[in-house]
Amino acid sequence: MRNIAAVLVLCLGLATGAWGEDFFRQNMIDPKDGQFDLSRYLSEVPLGFLPVPMIITEPAVGYGLAMGAVFFQESAAQRKQRLEHGALLPENVSIVGGGGTENGTWAAGLGHLGFWRKDTIRYRGGLLYGSINLDFYSLPGIGDLPRPIELNLEGPFVLQELTFRIPGTRFFAGARQLFREVDTSFANSPNLSSLPPDVVNYFNKNLDKGVVTSGLGAIAEYDTRDNPFNPQRGYYYSGYYTVFADAIGSDVDYESYNLTALNYWELGSRFNLGLRLQFDGVSANNDTRLPAYVPPYIQLRGVSASEYQGNRVLVGEVELDYKLNERWKVGIFSGLGRAADNFNDLADAKDVDSYGTGFRYLIARRYGFVMGVDVARGPGQTAFYIQAGSTWR
Repeated sequence: MRNIAAVLVLCLGLATGAWGEDFFRQNMIDPKDGQFDLSRYLSEVPLGFLPVPMIITEPAVGYGLAMGAVFFQESAAQRKQRLEHGALLPENVSIVGGGGTENGTWAAGLGHLGFWRKDTIRYRGGLLYGSINLDFYSLPGIGDLPRPIELNLEGPFVLQELTFRIPGTRFFAGARQLFREVDTSFANSPNLSSLPPDVVNYFNKNLDKGVVTSGLGAIAEYDTRDNPFNPQRGYYYSGYYTVFADAIGSDVDYESYNLTALNYWELGSRFNLGLRLQFDGVSANNDTRLPAYVPPYIQLRGVSASEYQGNRVLVGEVELDYKLNERWKVGIFSGLGRAADNFNDLADAKDVDSYGTGFRYLIARRYGFVMGVDVARGPGQTAFYIQAGSTWR
């Protein structure tokens, strides 16, 4: 377990050029327990950031490497309050990173989280540009394919969400905006002669051209979590509804919606139990042919992205953590998902399950920020993930 901390220290030393025993002791050791901690480095060292090295094992894109950097920004008054009262939300968290995998996938992007005006206004936004090669096992309006077809999706992706707290409550309400401009093509040269005519016709009409999906929507949230970066107790319930239409620049007209329930309970002083429930859906007119990447898919650790898609997707996941001490915790988790074209068909849809184990280390006590590793087993495959912050978002 200590190897992860050592890797982070090395990355920080190389990034800052400020490698020395005094610098390390003053900025990377917590005086409360004498353990490795980046709170002071992130908040007080100019341009200090948390490096997040990632070995990608996502089954959908193969093995790869990525590197990210997380920056925390706060005012002097907020820093003083944090030192006096413990972990509080930083005003701003910025993320930048990029990477690639063995199947030719690459992407780079940046993101920002804002907790403004004493957490009465929240902002989430991100910009990503990538060229992603994914196997698709089904197509909208057609159903399952006789064999997976690898497609290349290239272009920009922009997501923004802005919410306002209803005064005196834990409720937030606001708006969201999503924009994609995706050029879709074959990632290789598949033999189309053995595919059904309707599949060949779909590819002839939808490939080798850019498609814009632009949407605006509303979002509502209820949040009682003690810390969004490492929740120990509390609840986070959210829902959004987004409309994609020609009037706002979309080439395809449809609606997307989501309901998410994240629940965290403390079971004594050592155990924590988490439960995630999530429903995603899209709706369109019968004569609207959606791009292959629009329908949601089952999102579980160990399950290949885009393998199990549908117009309606339901997922449940449970996780049990055990605190070894204030810094380290280990956990086990299991999840189950179903995907179908219609809500009524979910009851008879195939069960897709996964399970695994992992650990976390409290890398920045001042922010309640953790890092760690998960190993997950899905249908016929195993994957591991380097996690930074809350597992469920």
